[in-house]
Amino acid sequence: MKLLLIAATRRSNLRWICHSCHGIKHATAPSYQVSTLSQASQHLREGGPARTRFAPSPTGYLHLGSLRTALFNFLVAKATGGQFLLRIEDTDQKRTIPDAEERLYEDLKWAGLDWDEGPSVGGQYGPYKQSERTALYRDHAEKLLDSGSAYRCFCTPERLRTLAEYQSKLGLPADYDRSCAYVPKEESDDRAAQGEAHVIRLKVPDEKNSLVFRDLVYGLIRPKNTVKRDQKAQSSALTLFDDPILLKSDGFPTYHLANVVDDHLMKITHVIRGSEWISSTPKHLAMYQAFGWEPPAFAHVGLLLDKHRQKLSKRTGSIDISDWRNQGVFPESVTNFVALLGWSHNTGSDVMSMGDLISNASMKYTRGDSVVGFEKLWFLQKRHAARYASTQAGSPYDQTPSHSLVELAVKPVLALLDQPSTSSDFSFYRSIARPEDRQNLVQLLVFADAQNYTNPTEFIHRNAYFFTPPLVETLTATIPAFKLRNVPAPYLDKFSLASVTGICQTLVNIPDHSWNKHTIRSYLAKMVSMGIEITMKNSEGGVGTGEEMEALKLKVEKSWAGLIYQYLRWALVATKPGPESQVTMELLGKKETSRRLSAAEEVLNQVESESIVEEIEKA
Repeated sequence: MKLLLIAATRRSNLRWICHSCHGIKHATAPSYQVSTLSQASQHLREGGPARTRFAPSPTGYLHLGSLRTALFNFLVAKATGGQFLLRIEDTDQKRTIPDAEERLYEDLKWAGLDWDEGPSVGGQYGPYKQSERTALYRDHAEKLLDSGSAYRCFCTPERLRTLAEYQSKLGLPADYDRSCAYVPKEESDDRAAQGEAHVIRLKVPDEKNSLVFRDLVYGLIRPKNTVKRDQKAQSSALTLFDDPILLKSDGFPTYHLANVVDDHLMKITHVIRGSEWISSTPKHLAMYQAFGWEPPAFAHVGLLLDKHRQKLSKRTGSIDISDWRNQGVFPESVTNFVALLGWSHNTGSDVMSMGDLISNASMKYTRGDSVVGFEKLWFLQKRHAARYASTQAGSPYDQTPSHSLVELAVKPVLALLDQPSTSSDFSFYRSIARPEDRQNLVQLLVFADAQNYTNPTEFIHRNAYFFTPPLVETLTATIPAFKLRNVPAPYLDKFSLASVTGICQTLVNIPDHSWNKHTIRSYLAKMVSMGIEITMKNSEGGVGTGEEMEALKLKVEKSWAGLIYQYLRWALVATKPGPESQVTMELLGKKETSRRLSAAEEVLNQVESESIVEEIEKA
């Protein structure tokens, strides 16, 4: 009992030792300052370096829930200066998917979860694939047999099926009746030596108190009330025991045996896993007790649910991480999103890089399940894109491909634009002859519109008119109501659309070598001044004076600035949102800007002519 209750309060007495002394390839120093840590973060680090593990099965691909488990274990190890291990639990040979293991490695590396020990890296506690450790599990199963903590079960599948059906009719769980637990050891050994099929079961202690344990998230956990179950079993002359199978008839271990043996031999200090394993933890702790080992600390995190509060899993439609990668979602956007699913922090911002997650890591996990809202992922994607765009390129951290907006966004957009397209000809983009000029256009556009970036496909759709000029029909259908707003009627006598188009045509006077957003911005200011001058000449030709006139000038200035912006936004990109006008024109270049302004003026003239004809016909 004492052993079980101290399980979750274990703290490693290790001190920081260089990885060369441990035979570990990559050391991870703590990345925090104690004075800036929250209480929960500081408490985590007080226990010294943690050794954690992620132990997936290659029966499916890495999904949202399994990535969160890996990430939580990774962050605890890195925050404490410990080690993160990867162990492949590949003992379920029948359900193994051929390429799942390689995909798992790719997805973890893409997400930035590099392991300190494990496949392809090695380590002194290997091998790190359970299929290569089967002899080890058999040896430990034999030790449990010798101590009386386990027994061989020779029951046939037919008997077990009949027993389960009977239990089901009585409303009882499919536990075992221990009919083989009392087979003498000598007889059991002899039957096994003769090749009789059998499994090895753990003999779980009968004492109810032995099932109580302390969890780092849920606190003291007691099993659900089993009185009714026991009464039903007694009334049917059944005595039931939850004795799990440790070693299957094919010689391969079950999860229960393999994970306990491996966690102990690999010196795991913290086990962070889903709450679905809470019910199995007493069995695992019983094994630690049987072996005479000190158990690690256990932390069980809630399940991930969809909006209908159904469990997300790899079998019920959980997001495959490689799908996000293929869609163009950034690694840090995914890890940031996943970290917030069931973890509390007080940093003041949900936008966190991997370095931020490590610095603020704690085991302050949420009790209960978490409903996943994917809108948050796209919010974080935009914020990380803006963060990458504003980061100085001189930082070695941000020159790595996983933090480079050029690698993460620009190149994928270019690849999509250069594919043969049936939905759009991208005529302006493809009129640019040199590949480096194409990349320059896309790169400047990505950085200018980074705060709205989600993925390559959506980015091209959002900024379509930077690659294909708007059609005449589109311009005609999107003509706004051009007018000066909040300007008194007497000052509108001199206003006409011709004056707007004329003012905008002055942009062609900018010298080719000076065509940039700074020069364009100064010309826009001059254009607003030209509009003010036209408006402020009232019907008598005079210009008013005094405080009222100054206030009016401010209104007129604001109105002309809005009108010119509105006109340029329509003429250049058919009113679609995007970067500021001066940035848009810089990206399009002087030649394309001039062509689009002329095309827009022709559309207005054509619409005006058709309106006049309609008025004449009506008359």
